[in-house]
Amino acid sequence: MAEHDAHDEYSDLPITWPFRFAGLCLIIALIWFCIGFAAEDVGEKVWGHYDVFQAFLLIGVVSVIGGAAFNLATARRRKAH
Repeated sequence: MAEHDAHDEYSDLPITWPFRFAGLCLIIALIWFCIGFAAEDVGEKVWGHYDVFQAFLLIGVVSVIGGAAFNLATARRRKAH
């Protein structure tokens, strides 16, 4: 019962997980980018060096756009009530 009441209290707050997920994707993309060049320095090849880097960047951008759209829609609903 108390859990239900606490959920209602915070249900109108903006969500933050898409932005935290986008930050995680950016960190992973930068790590993969650096690992690719470090491997090239020692003569090795990293599979999908640029492709994986760009994929993580794209996932992060889509996550930010989706989170912003959801939060804007929630804010408009909140103002309408």
